[in-house]
Order: sequence, then C-alpha cells, then structure tokens
Amino acid sequence: MSEPIQGYIRADIPLRLLETAVQMSTIDPLTGFLEILTEDGVLRLAISGDVAKDLRIDLDQFLAEERNS
Repeated sequence: MSEPIQGYIRADIPLRLLETAVQMSTIDPLTGFLEILTEDGVLRLAISGDVAKDLRIDLDQFLAEERNS
C-alpha cells in the first residue's frame, strides 16, 4: 500500500476504497490493524476482535441491502 494519510480530513466528497488488508498483531492474535487503501492514500486503523465482529455485521447488512435493490 502507499503512504499513510497523516492528519488529513476529507469531509465534502466521499473517499473511494480501493483495497483492504488486515495486519494481525504478533503479541495478541485478536488485535491488529485494518489498512484501507483509498484514492488519497492508506488509512490504518487499530482493530480488535469485537470491532471486527461489528464491522462484519455492518458489511453483511450493506451487502444484503445491495442484493435487495
């Protein structure tokens, strides 16, 4: 992935997602980083097992809505 976004806020126009990856922690297997490649750079977010479960629910709901439209 390319250079991380540092202190960048883009509120007026949605940021397009290009790719995602999860980097697992070597110390704690249920923590790590969610890296999201955007058209403006990489957004790197700390993630835990609980957050990953919530994200999965949200994405499943998004995909269900997409199938219904």
